[in-house]
Amino acid sequence: MSLNSELLRPAESYWNAAAETYGQVFTDTIVGQIRRKVVWRELERIFKPGDDVLEINCGTGLDAVFLGTRGVNVAAFDLSPRMIELAQSHSNNVKPFHPPRFRVLATENLDTLDEGPFDGAFSNFSGLNCVENLSEVGSNLARLLKRGAHFLICMRGRFVPIEIIWFLAHGRPKRAFSRLLNSRSTCAGNTHLTVHQPSVSRIALQMLPHFRLVRRRGAGITVPPSYAESLAARFPKAIDAFAKIDQRVGHLPFIRSMADCVILEFERL
Repeated sequence: MSLNSELLRPAESYWNAAAETYGQVFTDTIVGQIRRKVVWRELERIFKPGDDVLEINCGTGLDAVFLGTRGVNVAAFDLSPRMIELAQSHSNNVKPFHPPRFRVLATENLDTLDEGPFDGAFSNFSGLNCVENLSEVGSNLARLLKRGAHFLICMRGRFVPIEIIWFLAHGRPKRAFSRLLNSRSTCAGNTHLTVHQPSVSRIALQMLPHFRLVRRRGAGITVPPSYAESLAARFPKAIDAFAKIDQRVGHLPFIRSMADCVILEFERL
């Protein structure tokens, strides 16, 4: 079911404002670049030149433009007009071989989209953590994707030991265990924007009966989250070493469940 603009306006306002500093607080950070490279490896593995791919919650468009430079056709959507402006500007500067098609559209309103069928879809860096009904997302996407198409998502992990250690060391025990103990929270004190934190098993259940989970890995097992950027800047060689460890162990059972981000690959049934 589509949501009207009034219900989505608080989230739109939040992300319009966040767009102005998104590069500074995440995209351009050492940690942010490490996280994105992990996702890009997965995107390159799944999507090939000539594929038609749908991106939801595209943000400032880095992933869509990356795929465009590799010959993938991307239709990219975000509820924030400012994010879409920045995404289009980035595409104009890079001039990828296949420029993405950017458009303002909330994930909750995918049922209004009259395109496809697509060869695959993806959503990066926790955009789907801001969507309450993943079952509805799965149902709407199923209509837009070919059978056998793959849907890659990157969402917040629940059990993150490196975060627990970080905040305990800084004398903040409540913050240390907040992800593990709370299935939802508010974003940066904004009471109108709820961040949902479902477990992997819960996500997989909500994506049924249209999608089945076929592969998963973690990112940010040994590399700290972006709020530890000052540490990453002080010890770049150590962070590089941790990033290599992350890449090697991110697919291992149990260990992959201790990541800041979980990367899940679904197949359209």
